[in-house]
Amino acid sequence: MIPSPAPRRRAAPHLLPGLLGVGLAGALLLAGPTAVADEGLTEESHSRYVLRAKDTEVRATSTTTIGNVTPDRGLTYYYFTSYSIAVPAGAEDVRATSGGASLPVRLEATEDPSTRYAVTTFAPLRYGQTRTIEWSFVVPGELVRSKDYTRVGDGFATFAASGVGDAGRTTVEVVLPASMTFDATSDVFTQERSGKTTTYTATENTDKDGIWAVVSARDPKKADEKVVEVGGTTLTLQSFPGDERWTAFVGKRLHEGLPVLEDLVGRPWPGGLDTIREDVSPKVLGYAWFDPDKDEIVIPEDLDPATLYHELGHAWLNPDRLTERWLSEGVTEVVAQRVVERTGASSDPWSAPDRHADVAVPLSDWDAHPGELDADAEQYGYAASYTVVRKLLGGLDDDAFTAVVSAAQAGESAYERPGSMEENGGRTDWRRFLDLVEERGGVSGAPKVLRTWVLDAEQKAALKPRAAARKAYAALDEADGGWAPPLGLRTAMTRWEFDEAKDVRSALDGTAQDAGAVQSAAERAGLDVPAAVRAAYEGASDADAYAELATLLPRAAEVTTSVGAAVEASDADRDPVTELGALVLGVDRAAERARGDLAAGDLDAAAEHAAAASDRAGLATAAGAGVVVLVLAAGGGVVALVVRRRRRSVVEDALEEGVVLPTAGDPEVGRRGADAVEPGAREHLL
Repeated sequence: MIPSPAPRRRAAPHLLPGLLGVGLAGALLLAGPTAVADEGLTEESHSRYVLRAKDTEVRATSTTTIGNVTPDRGLTYYYFTSYSIAVPAGAEDVRATSGGASLPVRLEATEDPSTRYAVTTFAPLRYGQTRTIEWSFVVPGELVRSKDYTRVGDGFATFAASGVGDAGRTTVEVVLPASMTFDATSDVFTQERSGKTTTYTATENTDKDGIWAVVSARDPKKADEKVVEVGGTTLTLQSFPGDERWTAFVGKRLHEGLPVLEDLVGRPWPGGLDTIREDVSPKVLGYAWFDPDKDEIVIPEDLDPATLYHELGHAWLNPDRLTERWLSEGVTEVVAQRVVERTGASSDPWSAPDRHADVAVPLSDWDAHPGELDADAEQYGYAASYTVVRKLLGGLDDDAFTAVVSAAQAGESAYERPGSMEENGGRTDWRRFLDLVEERGGVSGAPKVLRTWVLDAEQKAALKPRAAARKAYAALDEADGGWAPPLGLRTAMTRWEFDEAKDVRSALDGTAQDAGAVQSAAERAGLDVPAAVRAAYEGASDADAYAELATLLPRAAEVTTSVGAAVEASDADRDPVTELGALVLGVDRAAERARGDLAAGDLDAAAEHAAAASDRAGLATAAGAGVVVLVLAAGGGVVALVVRRRRRSVVEDALEEGVVLPTAGDPEVGRRGADAVEPGAREHLL
């Protein structure tokens, strides 16, 4: 389960202590918190909450036994005259009896709109005396979306279950129909089924005062259901019976927001969700959740689009992808708020918390204690997570925003090309995220944000060598032109192994400049960079490969320049005689072979053919003149030759003119005109 905050709930409910009256010397009455043994009072209680299958109210009973253990001191004695328990704010028919006699009960408000004090008074309880009080009350449900979170209806119930008592002397039972599911704000409950009911029992105190938990029960078969389709996605909406407003709200927001979510995350809907369920549990727990095991989202009855989009966002941005809680929650909430803005909805985003508050901790520490911090610390963690990611990504346009979020979701390394997962892919932690924010987002000042909100002392220390390593990496990446730095260096930077990165840069001494020279040579020559040469540079990952580059790259630049010269000579404008000579000598064919060899990475062959093409281009005019002389001599007259610049054999051109090319004639011309041509062309000469 992936818990996420319910933004409209800013403080979780808490156990409200009972009240007691303390008589000092039988005269002065004082009010104070519930006492335990070392404060003068012992407490023991057994509370039971029962919801029957066809009821729309919970019936509760609680038996408490208190004992005065404060001894008299001379003429001074201590006594207790009142006691209280916490009950749901809407509790009705609240009664208290002791020893078979009814006690007066009054209800007092608390700071929590869902809870009140039930206070009773009795005769002074002196040292050594005990009193057992039996309480009973009925819990009806409140209207959906009321401030009081208590809900009881056909097939659902949410209410606070509590018991005040010393450790080991407190029991709370919740009895439900066996058909109902059970959730609670505390994991202290065990369950036992008997016939058509299941009893959930807690005997371990949740705090120093006793047991307090909000429980939520649902019968899935009694929920209203509606199936909606968004694009190619089919989802089932489960609401409280009759809550058509919630169903309409969720359906509308799904159609408007899900396509925007896909666009902002930069990836199609990943699936893994069948049901969106309405429940009060998120409101009382302080968070909604996405449960990948059940393929469901549970959100409160509040009509808050950000909560819905946040939980939908966890289909992509979850702990399987983003390894740290603050990162997963912060990115998901920032995405959700951006969807809210783009769809024209409204929500109540988190405000930046006080970094120096008593509950403030580095977010790395918040990650390290899931479920162990109190409600205020949890709320701080959610607010701070959103604040951090908003500071980092909030100023980016949608394209840059999506580039960072998509890469983080995929687990890409910032030092690889966007979309690349073949090298250095992995789950995104704060280190990878920081790299992505700076490399893909171009955000300045990102390390300072993390130092302020996220990192502990050890993590902060890693930022200093990183800064130097990134500066050196950027200089190397600038020198090697449009190529990616060698794999060994990219891997070291991805893993934050900065000593290793330094060693790799030393081994690459001058290699980046050589890589840039290859690209410059190719650009001047109008040729593509040899793919094999680029692959050798970018894929180098060990000392042997780095050493080979010192020879390969200068050679590649040299050969590329030679091939460029050969191609230029081949493409030069020629008069008809020179063109004829070039055809006879195979200048164009040699240049084309040089180009092909270079593209294939065969530098030696490319150099050989480039040299041949350039040499022959210098002899083309003389060779062409010799051919003309031979043709005239053989024909005994003047023959007009029309030389077309195309890749055809001399024989084909001659045959079109009715001319037969001899193999003899002027010795010099014959040698250049026959022996110097390519083997394939020579075979056609007569």
